[in-house]
Amino acid sequence: MTIQPGVINLFNSIVSRQNVTWAQFDCYTISLFGGGVLCYTTAPFDIALNGNTYSSGTVRIDTTQSKTQAHWKVGLDVDQWTVVFMPRPVEPLTGAAFPDQIGNVPWLQAASGGALDAADFQVDRAWFNSMPTAPLAPGPQNPIGSRTIFAGSVAEVDITTDAAILVVNDYRQLFTTQMPRDFYQGQCRHTLFDAGCNASGTFLPANFVEAGAAQAGSTQANIVTTGLPVAPGTPGTYALGRIVMTSGLNATFQRTVRTWDGVNLGLFNPLPFAVSPGDTFNAYPGCAKTLAACTAFANQLNYGGFPYIPNPEQAS
Repeated sequence: MTIQPGVINLFNSIVSRQNVTWAQFDCYTISLFGGGVLCYTTAPFDIALNGNTYSSGTVRIDTTQSKTQAHWKVGLDVDQWTVVFMPRPVEPLTGAAFPDQIGNVPWLQAASGGALDAADFQVDRAWFNSMPTAPLAPGPQNPIGSRTIFAGSVAEVDITTDAAILVVNDYRQLFTTQMPRDFYQGQCRHTLFDAGCNASGTFLPANFVEAGAAQAGSTQANIVTTGLPVAPGTPGTYALGRIVMTSGLNATFQRTVRTWDGVNLGLFNPLPFAVSPGDTFNAYPGCAKTLAACTAFANQLNYGGFPYIPNPEQAS
């Protein structure tokens, strides 16, 4: 990874035992799977880095008690980073409760509901050639340089009454993916709208999304709705598709649809918060991964299965 010249000069001064003062702080970037980026720093002031502003006065990162731990190993074993995030229970100036939020939901509630699951996680170390002291210049402070020291995806989230403990695995965990990736099989090997399914570049989720609203009787596990048109695919259903909530307490959360009968959207996993009549969502169709389903989407040229290969017991 590239290190800026200012950091190299600082390191050279330290190595040559020159009388230098310096400070370093970690900047955490959490890119949520459903969209959105959270930026926090261990510094006592905001930091501007890589086009982001890392907040120092919102969610606290527990480093004073040595709770932040990095575990590096030689070879291809997966490294881990464990860190404790502590959102504020109250805003000290205004008295507002739970000021730190993910979307429209208090931070810990959103984390317990799955908002951080599979999120991309990156730690950048920022260096200053001296500790900035008051009075600081208005706005976030600019370091002389930085370096990415860890990157991966969130593997575990443990919630307590006042904190969230994140365990992050680095990207070498992807090496655990079973290979070969593709097999000769009757069922399509692609996922709806992925790169294989969208080889033409025009087969996009935005072309099939339908807006809906929850009706009376909706629960966290079953959305009652009317007016959704018949989705493409066989048999024309939203089953195995997904919904993304666009308003209400569950805004930005998405869930996979288990069943669809024309009125009820049954979800594989319940939404984290109560659903109120009028809460809006976007619905995306599912795919049965058969040639008939692909034909109903008018996308049979990109079908990733081999339906005409006979079963082993039929081969002669």
